[in-house]
Amino acid sequence: MGRGKEQHRRRVPMTRGLWVRFVLLTGMAIGLVGLSALIQELQAASTAWIAGQGHWSRGQQDATAALSRYLARGDAHDLDDARRALQVPLGDLHARLALEQPEPDLAKAREGFLRGGNARGDVSRLIFSFRYARDLGEFSEATRLWRQTDTHLLTMQALIDELDKVPPQSLQQPRVRDHYMQRVHDVDLQLQSQAEAFSQALLRMAHTVRIATLIVGGFSVLIITLMAVALARRVGKDLTEHESRFRAAFYQANVGMLKLDAAGRVMEANQAMADILDYRRDVLQQMALGDLLMDGELVLDADGRIDWDRQLRPGELRFRRRDGSLVWGRWSGTAVRSAGGRLSVFSIIEDVSQNHALAREIEHHASHDPLTGLINRREIERLLERALLQVRSEGGTHSLCYINLDHFKLVNDSFGHAAGDQMLRGFAEYLVGAVRDGDWVGRLGADEFAVFLGRASQDEAKRVLQRLIRNLGQATFPISEGSPQLSCSIGVVEVTADAPDVNWLMSAADSACYAAKQAGRNRVHCFNEDRLALDERRHEAERLQRVSRAMAENRMLLYAQRIAKVGDPAYLHYEVLVRMRDADGALHLPGQFMPAVERYGMAMALDRHVLGLLFRHLQVCPAHLRQLGLCNVNVSAQSIAEPSFLAFVCDLLERNRALAAKLCFEVTETAAISNLTQARAFIDAVKARGCRMALDDFGSGLSSFGYLRQLPADILKIDGAFVRDMDTDAVSRATVRAISELGRELQMEVVAEWVETAEVAQTLADMGVEGLQGYAIERPQPLERLTLANQRPVRLVGTQGPPG
Repeated sequence: MGRGKEQHRRRVPMTRGLWVRFVLLTGMAIGLVGLSALIQELQAASTAWIAGQGHWSRGQQDATAALSRYLARGDAHDLDDARRALQVPLGDLHARLALEQPEPDLAKAREGFLRGGNARGDVSRLIFSFRYARDLGEFSEATRLWRQTDTHLLTMQALIDELDKVPPQSLQQPRVRDHYMQRVHDVDLQLQSQAEAFSQALLRMAHTVRIATLIVGGFSVLIITLMAVALARRVGKDLTEHESRFRAAFYQANVGMLKLDAAGRVMEANQAMADILDYRRDVLQQMALGDLLMDGELVLDADGRIDWDRQLRPGELRFRRRDGSLVWGRWSGTAVRSAGGRLSVFSIIEDVSQNHALAREIEHHASHDPLTGLINRREIERLLERALLQVRSEGGTHSLCYINLDHFKLVNDSFGHAAGDQMLRGFAEYLVGAVRDGDWVGRLGADEFAVFLGRASQDEAKRVLQRLIRNLGQATFPISEGSPQLSCSIGVVEVTADAPDVNWLMSAADSACYAAKQAGRNRVHCFNEDRLALDERRHEAERLQRVSRAMAENRMLLYAQRIAKVGDPAYLHYEVLVRMRDADGALHLPGQFMPAVERYGMAMALDRHVLGLLFRHLQVCPAHLRQLGLCNVNVSAQSIAEPSFLAFVCDLLERNRALAAKLCFEVTETAAISNLTQARAFIDAVKARGCRMALDDFGSGLSSFGYLRQLPADILKIDGAFVRDMDTDAVSRATVRAISELGRELQMEVVAEWVETAEVAQTLADMGVEGLQGYAIERPQPLERLTLANQRPVRLVGTQGPPG
């Protein structure tokens, strides 16, 4: 630790010194370039002055010639020509006088220089240089000589005015004409002499500017060259030191590090990497990345080369040890190109196999019965949910079997619980051996078991189960002398697309099992819908019609439940919920109409309706939209699987781009995994348009950990069943903690649902969960009330109640 601090102290002054040199060099270069630009501008201005002086001289000479012609011929046009020609030097005179005022009149100066015949592009240079350089060196002398011409110019102007008043016949008299010719001649001689001096002064000024330009240019090149050489030497020294420190860090690091070329060949590897994969370092440096990764982990492009843009995304990869065993590594890397364009990749690999082992252990405990090793009720319900989704999308028939051991209580009472546990373990092994490949067995609790027979109708299931009962009568379970022969009662229900939901399936199978017991036990009974079931179907159809009418009549209402952001109570984040107001005014919760909506394929229509309502509402609430951090909206499995729904969402987002960054789409873990390809396409499309993505009900059985790399969500919402039970169930608490840590590792925000007490909220915050949702935070309320109210920070109210 001390050595690290020392290296840090050494590195900071070195970097600061290099930065100071760079800033100094850049500043000097900018300053010298600016000075050079200024001198160049002065040189251009001096050229403009020389050109202007030429116009001045020509104007004066033209005026003198025109006056001489007028005196010789008496033609009035010659006098007009003299007056026009004299306007050129007079224009320059007026421009100078305008600039010499205490408050320079730039407009008059510009007008005067233009009358003096100067190019429009040179006028600004003339004005600038006269204002700021007229008192410098040769420019000062040229200005002094220019001022001396003023008297003679004004004399010539007065002479023209005087001649304009003299009668032309008077000029025919030799004495009068000679008098005026002499005056013109005298003025001309004075002006030519002064113009020549003025011209020489301007030439000397231009020469001085050129010399200054050469000196400054040479000095600039010299200074910049010296600074560049000094900087290059320092950079070379720093690079050498950086290279030495990098190599020391590379080889002494406690995590694995690799240097790879563009083809993935290992160029260098440190000892930690060799230890992780159980190779000698020299052997490792003769291998390629593809040799070190398990199949499917190397990302290739269409040409079969490594796609480094995707391969370098941080994540967890499966590495292969020397003995072929699996090692999980947390992978991160960066690509560097040399000056010659050669690509090198530096990667860091941290061994996280222990984390995965812990996750698998937690996963197993969360989804399996500790006594028998079979899957538990939670996992049974999750698998049934997946089977229901599958038959609704693909068709087919499965069978769910509910098995209850006959007279099991007698075994417990007569031979003790240890004997009962032994019988349960033996029966579980018997069931596993009796079912077909692809079927599964689980324990529901106590002496109750579930068997799932895939692709089996009731009749097929009945034949399998009757054989199971016959063979069970011949099997032996040595528990204790005098123990009864084991038998069981079995209820069967078909799993079809018409099945309402998992609860209905479990209830139906349980009812059939009860009927088998009532009929004498040790038999199979198949569930058949009676009159009450048909009436229930009819009621569901009526509920579906009410939902359709409610959408058509705008009676679907949007509610919202706040999601508190730990550490930032003012952050506005909520989930949009839907309620239905019936024609009689009664308000219905989603549980009263959503099962029928999903069962009969109406979920996508409802999703589209809800999104339309939400967008229209947010569009008319600009103040709320500015304050809004994030708004979650749910999307059903049916919608995810339908390309037309994705097209609808994309069109909606394109037309409302300002809302996209405020939206987060929620899809349940089961829906996403069951429609993995479509879910990935949906997630990619909405994220590309600025939205965020949340996986809802995450963690049921923890079986979805492996899918996270394929589902790039931003938010994980922990299944509320874990949160609800975490204060009394250690497995639920461990599961919540594991999901929270997983979210942090994957840089995903973690939100807990069903937060019903302040104590649970505090425990979740201590675990690092970032978002809290439930009755302990805030009850659902109409979205309109939330958007129109002055927002206040959320606080824990400590009120228990069912999840929102």
